[in-house]
Amino acid sequence: MPYLEADTAIIHGRIVEDLRLPFHMDVSYRTVVIPGFSDTHAHPQVIDAGLDNQRGFWPDSYRWLDERRLHVDEVMLRQDIGLSARLAELALKRAVLEGVTLIAFTGVLEANLKARLRFPGGPRLVLLPTSMDRAGWMKPAEVLHLYNKYYNYLEDSLLRIGIFVHSLRWASRSTFREALVLASNTGMPLGLHLSEGISEKSEFVARVSEAPRLPRIIAVHCIEDNPREMGIRCSSCPGSNMILYGRSRTSLEGVTSFGSDWPHLIGTVSRHIGLILRLFPARLGSVLYRITTGGYIDYGVQHNGDLVAYDSPLEDVITGRVLPRMVMVAGNIVVDESVIPDTGESLSDVEREVREVSKYASEVYGDGSPPLLPGPRFIWDIMESLGGEPNISLSGEVFVQHGLQ
Repeated sequence: MPYLEADTAIIHGRIVEDLRLPFHMDVSYRTVVIPGFSDTHAHPQVIDAGLDNQRGFWPDSYRWLDERRLHVDEVMLRQDIGLSARLAELALKRAVLEGVTLIAFTGVLEANLKARLRFPGGPRLVLLPTSMDRAGWMKPAEVLHLYNKYYNYLEDSLLRIGIFVHSLRWASRSTFREALVLASNTGMPLGLHLSEGISEKSEFVARVSEAPRLPRIIAVHCIEDNPREMGIRCSSCPGSNMILYGRSRTSLEGVTSFGSDWPHLIGTVSRHIGLILRLFPARLGSVLYRITTGGYIDYGVQHNGDLVAYDSPLEDVITGRVLPRMVMVAGNIVVDESVIPDTGESLSDVEREVREVSKYASEVYGDGSPPLLPGPRFIWDIMESLGGEPNISLSGEVFVQHGLQ
C-alpha cells in the first residue's frame, strides 16, 4: 500500500512527528497541515484600501471608511459583476496556492458565486453576501431571494451559504433583526464587523436581545470587546488591524479563528502566521488549532480530505514565508508542485493578473493610478518591527507518534 509520509504534521493544532498515512501513491514531505489553513474573513473585491494615502493610524473603522482616499471607485467596481467575479476567482486561486483550504468571502454574492463556478475545485467557500443600509448593497430579503434564485448551484459540498451584516452603524435595527431571523430560520451563519477600534458591546447585546433566537454569529476583529462575554465566535484579522490602527486584539480569549481581510493586498491568512504568533503569546498548538480547524468549526464546515504539504520544515512554515508544494481539498489535489494542475498557474501568475486587473479598474473606475498592492511582505515587515521572528521552541509541543494511520 502506498503512503504519504511527513517528518512533521499539524493535525488539528497538534504537532505530530513521523506521519504516515495511506495515500494513492508514495510521496514524502517535510511538513503536512491537516485540515489546511482556514481564512475566515476575506474581501475578494478589495484591491484598494487607500494604503498609499494613509497618514498615521486611524482611531476606528468608521473613521477609516469615511475619510480614506481611494484610487478606485469601489461602488462602481462592485457593480461590474464580471470584474468582481474575476477578482473573486483570483482570490480563490491565491488561497489554495498559499495553503488555504477554507475561505469565507464577503461582498457581492453573484460575483462570488460565479467565481466558484469558474473554479469549482477549491478551496471550500463560505458565501457571506454583505448587507447594509447603503446604496448598492442588499437587504436580507434580497439575499434570500438570490439564494432561492441560484438554489440549483448551491448544492455543493464545498459551498456553505450565510449572510454578513457590514456593521452596527451601517445597518438599521430592522435590517439587523431581519438578518438575525433569516440566519436563525435557515441555519446559516451570520457575520459582522464588530468593535473595530470602538467598543460596541452594549449596542450589540441590545440588538441581539430583540431576536427570538440567535444563529451562529461570527464577529470579525473584536479589538475592543471580548467576544466570549457576548456569547459569539470571533475571527481576528491582526494583519489589517495593525496596518490601519497600529494595534490588534492580543488575547486569544474569545478568538476562534483568523482572517486575512484583504487577500489581494496582503495575502491570505497562511502568510500571516508569524505576525499572529508575535501578537498572541500562547502555546503554538493553540494558535495553530485556531488557524486551521477553528475556521471549519466557526462555519460548521466538514474537513475530510483537506491537507497542505510543504517541502519546508515546520519552523519555516510558521513564518508564513514559504508556499506549499501540494494542496488537497475533499481528497482532490488542487495544487501540485506549487501550481494549479488544471491551469498551470503559479502564485506569481495570479499576482501578476491581480496587478493587471487593478490597473484596469483604476483606469475605468478611478483616477488612473494603480492602487498599492503591498503583498505579504508588508505583514512580515510589521512582524519584524515587533521584535523579529517568533521565538518558539517546538520541543515542548511535539507529540511523537510513529506510523499514524
